Amino acid sequence: MSSSSGPGGRPVLVGTVTLDFLHKGPLGRGEEPATVRWGGVTNNAACALGARGARPALVTVEYAGELGPAVSGHLSGNGVDWVRLSARAPLPVFHAELVEGSVAGKRFLGERALGLITPELLSQSRTLFQDAAVLAAGSDNHAPALAWLAGTARSLGVPFWLLSADPNEVDKLRPGGAGADLVALNQRELSLWAGRHLDGPDELVATARRLPGPGGHCLVTLGEAGSLLVPADGGEPVHQPAASAGEEVLTVGAGDVLFGCLLAGRLAGLDWAPALKEATALTSRFLAVTDDAPHPYAALRS
Repeated sequence: MSSSSGPGGRPVLVGTVTLDFLHKGPLGRGEEPATVRWGGVTNNAACALGARGARPALVTVEYAGELGPAVSGHLSGNGVDWVRLSARAPLPVFHAELVEGSVAGKRFLGERALGLITPELLSQSRTLFQDAAVLAAGSDNHAPALAWLAGTARSLGVPFWLLSADPNEVDKLRPGGAGADLVALNQRELSLWAGRHLDGPDELVATARRLPGPGGHCLVTLGEAGSLLVPADGGEPVHQPAASAGEEVLTVGAGDVLFGCLLAGRLAGLDWAPALKEATALTSRFLAVTDDAPHPYAALRS
């Protein structure tokens, strides 16, 4: 895939925007330090793409209530076109307890915003996808919607990229029983998908090859060990060491940003290895931004 992946094409992502409330201490108590920010896996990936100049479109339902209008300013400020489907729901809230910058406990409020994204609703807006260079989604979407998106990507002749959003829903990582052109997940999620602990790099690679579709790739993030890009066709895996992120950084959303920056690199014409190297360096730059920064995705701009 390169920048010529469809005349005038752009990445189109389907999912939701959330309001993330992240803090130390048990859920319900919210000990300091606490952070409130925009979130959602497809929102994070879309904002990364926007910062890289990829002109992404983010497809969600219309958000009802007082916070709804604020979504427009957030997305446009990050270079993302907001495409609203003909359904309304309150803005979802992601409430999480953090331990050393990572999610230890969580509660998601607002499932309706994703449940409304059905094949029937998407079919009503099928023309939105006609100029896509790639379709992308998170596994927090419901399974029928993911299968519809995968099938639509095939019919349009464009890649379908899928980002794991929840280790409890790894069964959605092959929508409709078929693999995506790129599946991104962490090592724990890959083990959960396999149904067993993966013992050693050879077993990890062999399992990752089975997840994407023919000719596709699986991106496995390995924490401090970096990431591994595994071709489904038996080609040599690409290991990318992690860039320095410092201590006690907030890592929530790092995988989403890596996914978005990798896609931006591919759309710009980079081969897989240099695209992953660039995406890793950019994600490290993003993680170095302080929690109270008003425009964190600005760190990804050239």
